[in-house]
Amino acid sequence: MKLGIIQRPVAASLEYAKSLGLEFVEFDCNPPDYFGVPLEELWKEQDAIKAAVAETGVEVGAVGRWASTILDQNGAVIPEEWAAVKAVIDFGHYVGAKYFLCSVNYVKGLSYYKNITAAIKVLNDIVAYAREKGMESAIVNCMMGDNYIRTPEQWRLVLDEVPGLGIKYDPSHSFVHGGEHGAYLREAMEWGDRFTYCHIKGVIQIGDSEEPQEWERYKLLKKHPELRQYEEFQHRAIGTNPKYDNPPAGIDSINWRAFFAALYQHDYDGYLSIEPHSSTWRGEKGEKGVKYTIKYIRDLMI
Repeated sequence: MKLGIIQRPVAASLEYAKSLGLEFVEFDCNPPDYFGVPLEELWKEQDAIKAAVAETGVEVGAVGRWASTILDQNGAVIPEEWAAVKAVIDFGHYVGAKYFLCSVNYVKGLSYYKNITAAIKVLNDIVAYAREKGMESAIVNCMMGDNYIRTPEQWRLVLDEVPGLGIKYDPSHSFVHGGEHGAYLREAMEWGDRFTYCHIKGVIQIGDSEEPQEWERYKLLKKHPELRQYEEFQHRAIGTNPKYDNPPAGIDSINWRAFFAALYQHDYDGYLSIEPHSSTWRGEKGEKGVKYTIKYIRDLMI
């Protein structure tokens, strides 16, 4: 296994990863509305990133574009977003990334059958294009951007119809569809042979997940920022729920030892990408949390 970290797509991120003793970085090149950067920023940095890979010995493990609204109201591919997806894959190829992490949005005006059919078609196109660039593809199990190919219900329908597509798995997301104790152990044991890339992110939660409602409020606030003045929106957008947080892995609710046992059961020997993703673990506290996670996860890596 290799241990790395998600960082901004800049050359300095490789130096940072090297200072932590990590093997790779992950660059998530999402649309700007979902915490990404404009594609032009990637072009400005790609030569410096490529040079930093050679200088540091730290590789780019993956690039991703999730929260990708790639299907229109009729289930057809949106040309502008398809061009953006290909551009991120091209960027990944240029900097030597091994994986492309993707998602597909659910189109609310279409039937479930038509959504699945459209997803299979566009995912085959994504996998084929990434393969041309020497990269493997994995679909994320995060619901950001209306991605819904993220549970066994959809994996059973989609994966065998998209040869070469793996799962980018993050156990913290199973709390959305698995309740307070999550569904990650069952998913890891039953689907671990399809995991090709994993995220390492802790989670604590009181009661059932409110993430679906939080993402709906987030999208509404993007369209109508004036709503922030109302109490309903002040502390209930994504990342601000006092009943949910993403502390460092190892001091959270996930049974990481059991999760790793499930990975080893399937002989997983891939990438483990730390995702600092907390609204409370920031600054010096956040740096201490990252170092704690590195030490904790290293002890689980055989």
